[in-house]
Amino acid sequence: MQKATIIIFIISFSLFISCKDKSDKVEKTSSKEVTNDTKQTESEIADSSTGLPAVYFIKSEKILATDQLRNYLKVELDSVEKVDFTGDKIPDYICKTTIDSLGNGTEYWVSSEFKTIKKTKLAYGFHYRWFINLDGDPEPEIFEGIGDEDGADYVITDQNLSTGKDITLLYVNPVIIENGKKYWGYPWDIKNIKARKNGDNIELFCSLNHQIIRDGNEETDPKSQKQMPVLFFTGHHTQEFSVENCKNEQWLTLKEIIKQTKR
Repeated sequence: MQKATIIIFIISFSLFISCKDKSDKVEKTSSKEVTNDTKQTESEIADSSTGLPAVYFIKSEKILATDQLRNYLKVELDSVEKVDFTGDKIPDYICKTTIDSLGNGTEYWVSSEFKTIKKTKLAYGFHYRWFINLDGDPEPEIFEGIGDEDGADYVITDQNLSTGKDITLLYVNPVIIENGKKYWGYPWDIKNIKARKNGDNIELFCSLNHQIIRDGNEETDPKSQKQMPVLFFTGHHTQEFSVENCKNEQWLTLKEIIKQTKR
């Protein structure tokens, strides 16, 4: 009887130690997960605008061509985008004609007052664009990704609504930040720009210290710039082109970036 009691005690004590060990492991694991979550949150906060309001792209909206537009332009339209590119808070229109048998097409930029601001030839390849106001002018600037399978240019363009002639302000390297990692910003992967409003200024999250080597065959080498700065974006990468050599990430206005990268 005494031996049986001792055996029962030993078994019970062993079960108690085992359960306590498992409990300790679960507690340590849980603590580790909380620590990782905290670090992730801290990283996200550190990557934010430190309380300053974010600024986003002004995105266009595809619409059906209205009879008023067709009657005004008197051409066969393939597509129409609605976006306020004049900065008067009223939507304007970007109209693309149907491509002809020679592969030619035209793009008309029509204001809300039905005035043609500019008329451009449609280029071969891809052309992505987003609008964002980066200076004191009422009309927004344009961030564009233009190219084909051989290479692409990524530029910030200033509009001149009086002449209809746009001016390229800056060539850049687009980089997406996703889950703390950096990837090359193909235009179809970009969702938005990392920008913020600081007082009266719009600042862009950027890096002027990097070692990115462009591998396209038809990219422009801007003579007015000593380097192409990195601009950071949000989005989802579809290709494993990681970027790991961006240093001294900082918030600068477009004017400051142009000044520091000017040749």
